[in-house]
Amino acid sequence: MTGQTVNKKRYYLYNPDANGFAGVGFSLADNDKITRIHFNDEPLSATWKPRSCHIFDDNPPTDGDFPSLSNFNEIPLMSERAWTALRPLIGYCCEALPIIHPSGEAYFIVHVMNTIDALDADASNVRRHEGPKPEDRRIYRIDRYAFRNKMLRGQHLFKLPHLSGSELIVDDEFRRAVEANRLRGLLFRELPLNDSRG
Repeated sequence: MTGQTVNKKRYYLYNPDANGFAGVGFSLADNDKITRIHFNDEPLSATWKPRSCHIFDDNPPTDGDFPSLSNFNEIPLMSERAWTALRPLIGYCCEALPIIHPSGEAYFIVHVMNTIDALDADASNVRRHEGPKPEDRRIYRIDRYAFRNKMLRGQHLFKLPHLSGSELIVDDEFRRAVEANRLRGLLFRELPLNDSRG
């Protein structure tokens, strides 16, 4: 409508502040199991056994609410304080899997069970791997995003499918909840958006 500003929803990559707050890693034996969590949308809590994580000698000295995971930052780790604050917003699509943190404080892997094929790749600016098969042409970088907005109504935290880059994305409401609860350790860089044709 002429003369009116349209408020578009904003989105951000899930991005722990690895330079400002201590990150963690898992043993080589657990790395594959932990990484596969990102690509699984089925509940795991019934069979989950807490895994021990470790810190690094060159870590920043402060533990935040969202520790970075050394080998896969798309898997969110949260303090008990963060999970308690954010669960009302994201509990519809997430479960908290406890881990054993060196500090003795309660931390969780937050298993996001919400893969949504909402990227309009034709309207986005993307870079793909080369290859003869469709599965070889996986997106490895997105310079500008276009989302199918109808698919994202009521979604505050979601994953893109593997062929679309597998990124973990949060919305404005998630950012506001983090800021309102003074949770520490996430960086919010707004995603550049194109208009979707879909």
